[in-house]
Amino acid sequence: MKILDICKTIREKDRLAAILLTVLFVLQIIPILYLGRFNHPTSDDFKYGAYSHTAWQETGSLAAVVEAAAKGVAEDYRTWQGSYSALFLMRLEPTVFGEKYYGLVPFIMLGLLTAGTLYFMRTLCKVVLRSGTLHYISMSMLILSFCVQFSPVASEQFFWYNSSVYYNAFHALLLFYLGWLVRFGYQGKKRYIVYMAAGGFLIGGGNYVTALFLVVSHATALGLLWFVKRRKEFWAVLFLWLEFLACFAVSAAAPGNGIRGAEIAGYGAVSSIIRSLLQGVRYYMAWLDKWWLLGALIMLPMMLGLIRKTSFQFPWPGFVLLYLYGAFSAMSCPTFYALGSTGPGRIINIIYDSFLVVSYVQTFYLLGYIYRRWEDAVTDAPKQKERLRRLFVTLYNGAVVSLCMSLLLAGNILDMTTVTACKVWIKGEGKQYDLEYRERLAVLEDETVTDVVFAPYTVEPELVFIADGTEDPSFVNNREWADFYGKNSLVIRTEE
Repeated sequence: MKILDICKTIREKDRLAAILLTVLFVLQIIPILYLGRFNHPTSDDFKYGAYSHTAWQETGSLAAVVEAAAKGVAEDYRTWQGSYSALFLMRLEPTVFGEKYYGLVPFIMLGLLTAGTLYFMRTLCKVVLRSGTLHYISMSMLILSFCVQFSPVASEQFFWYNSSVYYNAFHALLLFYLGWLVRFGYQGKKRYIVYMAAGGFLIGGGNYVTALFLVVSHATALGLLWFVKRRKEFWAVLFLWLEFLACFAVSAAAPGNGIRGAEIAGYGAVSSIIRSLLQGVRYYMAWLDKWWLLGALIMLPMMLGLIRKTSFQFPWPGFVLLYLYGAFSAMSCPTFYALGSTGPGRIINIIYDSFLVVSYVQTFYLLGYIYRRWEDAVTDAPKQKERLRRLFVTLYNGAVVSLCMSLLLAGNILDMTTVTACKVWIKGEGKQYDLEYRERLAVLEDETVTDVVFAPYTVEPELVFIADGTEDPSFVNNREWADFYGKNSLVIRTEE
């Protein structure tokens, strides 16, 4: 009876932790989602949405919008870039169907990231570790909290559609794909083949950072399936890998890539790999901070609970940790090769999100290896084991309390995304920006005005403000903005 009571207590604590961390995450994103009402299209949103917007305005037909979007993708494939599936989604930005729908962008992007993270973590816990606990929810909520609060450029990840759909949305799709890949390897169910075939087609036509990570993940899965002699699953995954590589090749071979690449000088293949491995060290040094440590400490009891319930021995920890590090570092290769740099903030966003998952998986694996060695060492000394357990609990509680106090007193808490959103909300900057945007919109929708002149915004609130036009009517963003609304020209002119 005592054992049953203990199991019941553990389940209740597990459920309570999942509920509390979920509520905490929801409370964090409420101010961010609220800012959606002040969110408006900008920059490349107008370029990629122009054809589709015109089709919707003229016909009100979804089929016509899809046709216009496909036409735009074909044009860009020839003249700009080959990311066909990403370009198609870009041309379906919410403003195509009405200005009021752009406020849905943070809901969509946060929803995708949340769903992808939960699915992947559930796969690791339920399928790989065969755990019946709710630890996957608790750990997902912690990882998502850090993804949101410490996003390198949150405006480009959750508010600017053109940027977020190209990177954040495809990162979420990658998490789903990896979950399908793991589930198929363990369960062999045919429906996952269909899911991965569709996902491979989409990711193959998405951003190259996500695509390259999937190349490495697929190669890893093939090696593991061959090693454990799952031949049927191996050949299916090999077929899916080839399908994905074919889609990726179609994207990479676009004539537009050559035209665009001529404007940018990157590094060679070998140099890009070396620089990516070095950049990985910089990312770890920058992101293994107090907040990451707090997350690790909170997850520690959950990780130990998962480790105790599995018989896996966690072999070759050095090789596994280095391999995961290499896979993570590979995400920097495309930008070094194409741009000669780490890339803009919107790319760093998904690299940071991937770092959180990879680094915590590394921590779990290393902890599992240590626990197994410790378990062997104290097998014949139950009293010593109990004393060590009590000492660990005492030290653990002290570390958590001390770290929480240190973080609460740290100044960087004011830079968190939720705090920033609250400041924009409370100061009224979001409301003022929205008012001035709608005044501009009234002019843009006035068919009698053909040459538009706007004064600059009086406020540029963080998160929702991305960029504005310039005084040069030939500037690319000005032209795209004018074309979207059928104007001859558009300028932002500062009064003398």
